[in-house]
Amino acid sequence: MKLLVLNPVSTEIWDEVTSNYVRRYLEPSTSLEIRSLREGPEAIESEYDKALAERYVVEEVMRAEREKFDAVVINCFDDPGLHASREVASIPVFGIGETSLYYALMLGECIAVISTGKYASISYRKKARELGIESRLVYSAGIELPVLELKKDPRRVKELLHGEIERAINDHKAEVVVLGCGGFIGMAEELSKSFKIPIIDPTLVTVKVAEASVKMGYRHSKLFLFDRMETPHV
Repeated sequence: MKLLVLNPVSTEIWDEVTSNYVRRYLEPSTSLEIRSLREGPEAIESEYDKALAERYVVEEVMRAEREKFDAVVINCFDDPGLHASREVASIPVFGIGETSLYYALMLGECIAVISTGKYASISYRKKARELGIESRLVYSAGIELPVLELKKDPRRVKELLHGEIERAINDHKAEVVVLGCGGFIGMAEELSKSFKIPIIDPTLVTVKVAEASVKMGYRHSKLFLFDRMETPHV
């Protein structure tokens, strides 16, 4: 099995750390490759950034299919290019935002999302509404650090996450917390032990869902929504 994790940004700073962490959880027979975009934004922190990345994400998914990958994981919580990629590709394509949020619903009734930036609360309440799960999202927030700052001071990142998770549990009765950024890779395990509730690493969960789906032979349905291409793509 060949899986591709696509970091939909034009920097490679997340490639190695993502690869090293995720490989610990994969089956021995699963081959993993991490790629970033050759063009596009360095970080996705707005709808504009997301729109800039989408074209290049779709191109990379099409390339992955030509190279015989079995599935692609789009490693950004905003899921740029996810639906378009499913239209043009026959292999499964998963976004870490959609996948981890749905997964969290199986582990608790009330969930929270902690991401980055002061507008995360609005952004991910909107995402929850679009996914049809708004009633079960009891808290959404972002720590006051931009994405590109997350690797510089991991201790500070954990302190900020710790405060938001406490607020989600104590003030809003969240039972499961989803870390709403691929840049938080590797932090969920320690936080889960500290708070004794599931803290979801969206990248890890999504890669494992992709691996299991390929192993079971499941793909996205092409019956209606993802079969609307009137003009053949190249």
